[in-house]
Amino acid sequence: MGSSTQYTDDDLRWMRRAFTLAKMAGAQGEVPVGAVVIKDSEILAEGHNLTQSALDPTAHAEIVTIRAAAIALSDWRLTGCTLYVTLEPCAMCAGALVLSRVSRLVFGARDPK
Repeated sequence: MGSSTQYTDDDLRWMRRAFTLAKMAGAQGEVPVGAVVIKDSEILAEGHNLTQSALDPTAHAEIVTIRAAAIALSDWRLTGCTLYVTLEPCAMCAGALVLSRVSRLVFGARDPK
């Protein structure tokens, strides 16, 4: 979570949850990335990479979690939501974040790709 931005205790709490999910992904043979969508200080959805198990190249943690959040809200617009993810989103996931209108993104580490 490197930048000059000030992070709240809640930011750290939700990022810890995302890291727990990343560990779960790694234990399942997936790339260890986890994500959580928060709305109104509560977990709306969470997930981790599923590309190997789902045989789906788009099943990145962010996409999996955005899809679950949209179902939970019965709305594809995730306005007012924050997505916490352990690794900086790739171009595909960044596009999905824009399209889903997530209001805020917090990521744990930069991805040099």
